[in-house]
Amino acid sequence: MIIHPRPSPIAASMYQLRDLGVDAIILHGPSGCCFRTARLLEQDGVKVFTTGMNEDDFIFGGSNKLLETVNEVIKILKKKYSKKNNVQNINSKNNKKYLIGIVGSCPSMIIGENLSLPVEECSYDDVVIIPVEVHGGSGDNTVGAIKVMESAFKYNLIDKEEYDRQIKILSGATEVEKSRGMAKNKYIPPSYRDDTKEVIKLLKNLPKDSKIACVLNAKKETAYLFADTLISINRHFKDYNIINIANLDHNVGLPKIRKDCENIIKEYSKNNIKIDYITGGLDEYGILGDKVINILKNLELDIIIVSGVPHGVPIDKMEEKIIKIGISDGPRTFYSIKEMYDYGIIEYDAHAKVLGKREVVKSKFGEILDCVFDE
Repeated sequence: MIIHPRPSPIAASMYQLRDLGVDAIILHGPSGCCFRTARLLEQDGVKVFTTGMNEDDFIFGGSNKLLETVNEVIKILKKKYSKKNNVQNINSKNNKKYLIGIVGSCPSMIIGENLSLPVEECSYDDVVIIPVEVHGGSGDNTVGAIKVMESAFKYNLIDKEEYDRQIKILSGATEVEKSRGMAKNKYIPPSYRDDTKEVIKLLKNLPKDSKIACVLNAKKETAYLFADTLISINRHFKDYNIINIANLDHNVGLPKIRKDCENIIKEYSKNNIKIDYITGGLDEYGILGDKVINILKNLELDIIIVSGVPHGVPIDKMEEKIIKIGISDGPRTFYSIKEMYDYGIIEYDAHAKVLGKREVVKSKFGEILDCVFDE
């Protein structure tokens, strides 16, 4: 039993729909449900709407509100697209296929609302609706993402191969959290301290012949921040022997995931950073641990720095003499890192900082390195 707050399956389904490339998400529930997630996703270019269910709807049903909201959202999307292309008639053919996700909530699912109703009732040929029957009590947060993939497969938006891959990586992410992450213990108190000062002191006294492995094992868009670790280390320790390892395979994943990989690779190229080993895609962080370890074991290293989801890498399989530094986000993650790594650094509010970004964001750790080593 976990008694500290955990991510919601509703929020996870909304982020997964974003990765799928939807134009809009309609949350069938009260206007305040998943408010923060909705606002953050709008920074990332996804329009988020709500049916605004109230107490009367909890008793008598909200099907009419759902249908009305869907039709209104379609009008808004078509009007927006028409303006961009100087098309006056919103019903004119513009070859645009609109993708809309409908996400359940606790009240709408408890009373048995039919989220597939708009699929049956709306007669727009240029609109694809993806119903996701999920609520806050559905289980692990990844259940929400899996339900999106089930619906996407049903409506032919992904093939069987991608569907199977998604189930594997999402299950792997859950296993990492339960075995080595924030779902490992009943209660994990938040920590607002880390080992930044100790790590800076260590790096300032690092012998010139040290061999450093920089590992990016980041979760999706958070890579825009954690990718800065490799840039900063390579910049300030360019005279050292550095091996760069990253989950930046742009050939796998949903559309946004692939594009994020490409964007980060381009920035690495601009900074003359060579990735020596690519381990997988940005959505595969939960299943890449053993692959990363197999690479690291073949290198004679003095320091290993893992940024993103460091607890996704079973670093305890490496020799004790190697200095191990984990960099992640979230005040509760610190304890998980410290169980496995010698030092832990926390990047607070990493997720909020990267939404809407399409280039690498400066990290706290990178800013401190600049202040210390640019003196």
